[in-house]
Amino acid sequence: MNPQFVYCHWNHSELEAFVADEYPWLLSTYLAYPYVIQRCNLARYLLVYHYGGTYVDLDVVSRTSMSVIFASAPVSAGFIVAPTKPFGYAQEFIAVRRPRDPVMRGVIAGVRRAAASLWYPPLPYTRNMFRIGTVYFTRLLNCYGGEGRMFVIPASKYYGIYVDHVGGASWHSWDGRIIWNTYLLYKRVTHRPTVLLAALSAILVLLVVIIRYRRCFRRLLKS
Repeated sequence: MNPQFVYCHWNHSELEAFVADEYPWLLSTYLAYPYVIQRCNLARYLLVYHYGGTYVDLDVVSRTSMSVIFASAPVSAGFIVAPTKPFGYAQEFIAVRRPRDPVMRGVIAGVRRAAASLWYPPLPYTRNMFRIGTVYFTRLLNCYGGEGRMFVIPASKYYGIYVDHVGGASWHSWDGRIIWNTYLLYKRVTHRPTVLLAALSAILVLLVVIIRYRRCFRRLLKS
């Protein structure tokens, strides 16, 4: 689909050497991440910033040429990104027309501060998402992606027309699976009013029972 593109696949030792050689001031942060996915996230930002070009996850299948995606974006937009669900911007596809893009520079600028923050939940999924993953990426793009420098591919064209997302989610731990399945359940429930009404009624009944028999529950917990 993209014969004019050069494909580069990086392994972990090559990534560590790249960070050490080109961005030594970030090496301690890179090595301190407890999860491999966090190092992969930082590495993709640095590679795209350093070389330009396009980063694409291994579970993204191209349905049309990358040149079509680039042609759909204004020339003034040097940074091209895709939307994700339930909100924000995806890291699975990041395209930069030229190296040293100012939008990606802004993303990298907040890495050390986010890594050292004590405000994010300590679960594996949230550690990645908030410190260097999609939530972090979205927040920094909202800060530095203005003034027409960033183009967001319409969701109606991205999924199913430009690409297919197989959805590997290989980095998800136990908490990631719980959070994602909860989100999927929420989507199913909200699309079925009767199920939603039944769920809310059940919660209400449970609250009434707990309040009515709270003394019994206390005694039971003590025993």
